[in-house]
Amino acid sequence: MGAFRRQAFATAARDATFVAVAAATLMLAFSFAPALSLSIGANIALVFALGMVLRAACLSDEGVERTEAWLILRPQERPSGDAGRRLARDELQDVLLRFAKAAAGAAIVLYGASLVLSLNVQSRSLHAVVSLSHG
Repeated sequence: MGAFRRQAFATAARDATFVAVAAATLMLAFSFAPALSLSIGANIALVFALGMVLRAACLSDEGVERTEAWLILRPQERPSGDAGRRLARDELQDVLLRFAKAAAGAAIVLYGASLVLSLNVQSRSLHAVVSLSHG
């Protein structure tokens, strides 16, 4: 099962890398407003986490045979039988949920940093959301 888990991890890591590059590009584009930039990154991380949870929730024993991690392996390296597919599904779900947990943690950190920056008196990047004057 080590080869399948390794491929599942590599596939999820590649997906996370693509999302991180896209998030970094958008955050850089909005770098003139640091709080907004961090909020954009947090939203992207949260959407990625939700996507990983959905992928894990919708995975079935038969569906694991259509995943990239399964198809990359040579036929003799793939787990055999119903028990093998069940174990492969469990391994892939575990990897996907671990990446979702990490993405949710990153979203929390980015949201927190965005909040701290937006509440700063000198920062006016989120002035439409957080208004300092109530009158």
